[in-house]
Amino acid sequence: MSRRLSGEASPAEVEELTLLLESSPQKQYLYGLLHSWFTDLPSTAADQPMEDPDFEERFLRILTQPDEQQPPAQNRETITPDPADNTRPIRKRVLYITSVAASIIAIFFLSWTLYHKRSVAAKPPRPTPGEEVLARSGTRTKLVLPDGTQVWLNSNSKLTYSNEFNTDSREVSLEGEAWFDVAKNVQRPFIVHTSSLDIKVLGTSFTIKSYPQDETIEATLLKGTIEVSRKDNPNAARVILKPNEKLVFNKRITPSGRTNLAPDRIAIHTPSALPDIAVNSIARDIPDSDKVETAWMYNRLVFKGDNFKELAEKMERWYNVRITIRDSSLNTFHFGGAFASETIEEAFKALQLTTAFTYKINNNEIEIYAK
Repeated sequence: MSRRLSGEASPAEVEELTLLLESSPQKQYLYGLLHSWFTDLPSTAADQPMEDPDFEERFLRILTQPDEQQPPAQNRETITPDPADNTRPIRKRVLYITSVAASIIAIFFLSWTLYHKRSVAAKPPRPTPGEEVLARSGTRTKLVLPDGTQVWLNSNSKLTYSNEFNTDSREVSLEGEAWFDVAKNVQRPFIVHTSSLDIKVLGTSFTIKSYPQDETIEATLLKGTIEVSRKDNPNAARVILKPNEKLVFNKRITPSGRTNLAPDRIAIHTPSALPDIAVNSIARDIPDSDKVETAWMYNRLVFKGDNFKELAEKMERWYNVRITIRDSSLNTFHFGGAFASETIEEAFKALQLTTAFTYKINNNEIEIYAK
């Protein structure tokens, strides 16, 4: 703006400024103020700008104009290149106008920001509908819930909660895999609903894996305490997990002879008492980045003892591909390892070092054959 007003702007700069002003009413207003002040300068101001006796009065008059005021029509300028502009003395004038323009810009945008904040604060918050957060295949997403709880969503996972969250209760629904670091609130327990299990906590850190296509639901406790209950039998005994314990619920098994207890009774049951639930310990002496349950948060796909079918399902979510195993005999092979920055083709080449198989890749479709 200062280069245009001082006559130093090139035709290309004039054209660029014209487009800029056409796209921004705020900048049009600012340019109108600068142009209004600039055109009122006496001719001697170019040579002796600081000796202008009316400078301070005119400068203060411009700065104290209300933000909502629009520049007068006669002060708006249609910008076109003017070769005669280059004949004026420009060096001192550019420095002079630049310093003034910088001051006006700073005060103008400060005033506009304060006005905007006051306008926003004056409006009551609008209620929002239920929220749904999705981590698409091949991606991971981090979010913070309204109560301060931090959540990481693994690939192809979805978290939903209502607009009543953190008012009377804190309840979310999960489809997929997530890590939670729950903000403590003894008055409002945090509850995660999955397809078959409900997990209740007060303040803790844990992971849940509940993909619809998986045969199991897993809940792994890192610190604190969680309480796990079944959806299909809310009166059954709840399972309490301790830190570094992992619960695995088999969705395919229908338990028989399960003992029904009073709703307020909490107990720990062994897998023999609840055949569809197993509780195991996880390693304490390795970092989270190496644990199967948490490595995905560090952009690492860790697998231990998975057969080909189980590993293929994990790789589908991780790489956003579709894998078809054409020979079921391959599912007898088990794998252990980790992938981080490897491409899908590099990953399969690494697996071929331990298992005899071939593969074909067609875009995001992959077929596996026995060799």
